[in-house]
Amino acid sequence: MQQLTRIRPAYARRANRRKSRGVSLLEVLISILLATIGLLALAGANVSAIRYSKMSQYRGTATMLAQDIAERMRANKLGLNTYTYTTSWTGQASTVAADTSCEGAVTCTAANLAAYDLNNWRKVVQSQLPHGSVFISIQGTVGADVWIAWQDPAVANAAENSTDSRNAAADTAKECPPVSLGFAPADESVRCSFFRINL
Repeated sequence: MQQLTRIRPAYARRANRRKSRGVSLLEVLISILLATIGLLALAGANVSAIRYSKMSQYRGTATMLAQDIAERMRANKLGLNTYTYTTSWTGQASTVAADTSCEGAVTCTAANLAAYDLNNWRKVVQSQLPHGSVFISIQGTVGADVWIAWQDPAVANAAENSTDSRNAAADTAKECPPVSLGFAPADESVRCSFFRINL
């Protein structure tokens, strides 16, 4: 028995083709939109990764610098009180000049050596960190509190770096010296690392 096939008219075939073309175009547009959203999220993650790796690099540098001054203090315990440095953030804006007073000197007192160490160490801090600044408070004969500060140009949000996230006008990072000590950086992009050195 012969089977009969039904032939659809040409206009019906054309209408179906037009319908499927419209659906394909819509699928392409949706996939482009989804790909764009995914790429934007990826770009944001990449920017954050770069920012946090730079912040980590600055903190690592600050740790090495703190170890450096700690060794200098341990080597010169007689001049320990001379290592005190409490100049404000704005007062440390100018470039530190190199000190050569104890280089090759036959007699260099403990106080002179401490001043020499502190000056040249501050010069290294300025060269290794953006707007690098220091704050040192000696704790008797047992140790010292050391803050190393720098400016992080990547900080965009004022509240992100404040002690109280609800108050953007609060003091900068929690790690910075208390306002009562007089360091007081006014800039929200200032970051600090705190170190307690035991001698």
